[in-house]
Amino acid sequence: MSSSNIPTDEDFKRAEAADAERNRGLSDVSSSILRRFGGNDVHEVFMFFSPRKDVFGAFIFFRMDEQIRAAEKSGLSSQIKNAVVEELERVGRGNRDTIKVDFEFDSHENVEANFEGDYYLRLR
Repeated sequence: MSSSNIPTDEDFKRAEAADAERNRGLSDVSSSILRRFGGNDVHEVFMFFSPRKDVFGAFIFFRMDEQIRAAEKSGLSSQIKNAVVEELERVGRGNRDTIKVDFEFDSHENVEANFEGDYYLRLR
């Protein structure tokens, strides 16, 4: 950063490169999980990486609250968790022994009822 505390073009380029690396492959993981489990009422999938915590965040949204409970009971939640780790491995984000993921399961029903249907508000 320049002495006037105004970011330079080089500063912006470094920040963009760091952001691209942080998000590398995550949209592919989200798309793959949604394709694979969309028929099981998975409605949305969001993936994030926190470099400060060295952990991925996986937010899996079913259509209805009841489907979250049913997925836990049937073992579908475990299948989804395993698939997320497999996909992170596939896109080169580590291996099963080093990948850390915080999972959150929620529903579109909840987003509609409590966040005005806005996933951005829910994910904040």
